Amino acid sequence: MQPKRANPSGDSRVSDVVIIGAGVVGAALAWSLSRWRLSVTVIEKSTDVGMAASSRNSGVIHAGINYAPDSLRGRLCMTGRQLLMRWCDELNVPYDVCGKLVVASAEDEIPGLERLRTLGEANGVSGLEIVSGSRAAELQPGIEAVAALHVPSSGIVSPYALTLALAEEAAVNGVRFHLGCEATGIRPVESGYAVDTDCGPIAGRWVINAAGIHAGRLAQTIDPDAPALYPCIGEYLILDKQVGESLRMSVYPAPPVGGAGLGVHITPTTEGNVLLGPSDAYIEDPDASWCSGATADVLLRDSRVLWPDVPTHLVIGAYAGVRSKRTPPEVGGYEDFLIRRTADHKRVVHLIGIESPGLTAAPAIAETVLGDILAAEEPLERKAESERVRRPWPTRFDDLSEPEKERRVAEDPAHGEIVCRCEGVTKAEFLHALSNPLGVKTLSGIKFRCRASMGRCSGGYCLPRMVDILQEEFGWEPDAFLLRGPESPAFAGRLIEETP
Repeated sequence: MQPKRANPSGDSRVSDVVIIGAGVVGAALAWSLSRWRLSVTVIEKSTDVGMAASSRNSGVIHAGINYAPDSLRGRLCMTGRQLLMRWCDELNVPYDVCGKLVVASAEDEIPGLERLRTLGEANGVSGLEIVSGSRAAELQPGIEAVAALHVPSSGIVSPYALTLALAEEAAVNGVRFHLGCEATGIRPVESGYAVDTDCGPIAGRWVINAAGIHAGRLAQTIDPDAPALYPCIGEYLILDKQVGESLRMSVYPAPPVGGAGLGVHITPTTEGNVLLGPSDAYIEDPDASWCSGATADVLLRDSRVLWPDVPTHLVIGAYAGVRSKRTPPEVGGYEDFLIRRTADHKRVVHLIGIESPGLTAAPAIAETVLGDILAAEEPLERKAESERVRRPWPTRFDDLSEPEKERRVAEDPAHGEIVCRCEGVTKAEFLHALSNPLGVKTLSGIKFRCRASMGRCSGGYCLPRMVDILQEEFGWEPDAFLLRGPESPAFAGRLIEETP
């Protein structure tokens, strides 16, 4: 079964707004715009939403201690974190304001903590306190520190759940998603602008370029002076949920001077796992997603500086994501976010260099584009609340109370059949993930929607059960099973052909 691929015939209908990119920023834009009387189209090169940097990060809700108060990053982070939690409540996406420690491992790192506290207080972050090493160990047992900055308002969220929830609710409210469709350029046409793609041109009166690491290249097709972007890969290790029982909050090192990231940190997740990472290395390939053993060794070494007894034998997986850096390797550090338009093309909006805290800032970026740009150029009419279709992110069966579990099993026996033991995923949850409104039928798409195969056995138990269900109940043949898209078949065929 092929993932949905849009506009194979080059549909020439003109949307009010075309969004390039369905990461968390593109999905936030789609969700925000779906509340207004606008026709909206989203173009995404992957066969699902949020599968690049938006699902390959730390999942941190940043408090606002790392950014200059007069910067766009700082302002959008502070506004975005409040909107993000409000949106999560509305969409039923889990998050946790668990707090964070930024650790000084030596006396000469304490001034870095003081600088962060000063930045945070200038941004309006409350409750910041530099604590002793012994107090840090009370807040998070096992941590070694000379001193630490306690940031109680920092939090965590599931980045892929947020992106998927935003996109799926936008879809049921009329936003068209063109998945597996790569944008190659933007050009003016009589009706507005055409986004050229490998599945035909897609026209819109407005174009919002939220293409992540590819945003700079696409911007340059219509705006030659737009800045370039430099891919910088960050690798992570995933620790088993046993470790999550010992970690109360995120633990960061004092920020490295001139580094491309915030250093290797230890982060809990809303699902119970713990993340070690990321690394940071400039690379040539903007679509890279590889992980290396050498980098894993570095992540483990740097994590032990913060938490000497980190249980490294409980590593169960790894992943990597690519940051969209505006600064080249020889410069390092950070540049500000860029929301760019030109006088010649005022209805083309480029979102360039949206790296950390892009996840936290995504709702504020969407509201800024909607309110300060689109609504400033033309009158917009909001849909009545009664017209909106709700599609809340499902509460996991494993998280329900026992009486509620019993009630659901009585209503639908599929709730009583476990497909994935590590994550407690039921057959009903698996089927709900399969029936998503974006039409995604890949094994990766199902995994991110219900967590089947995300546990310590990495699909050893659940994958055969998933395959059996899809074959027996839906008639899938071996060539229908795709990991992420047409380029990654799960099976080559059968070892033994069945005899008639």
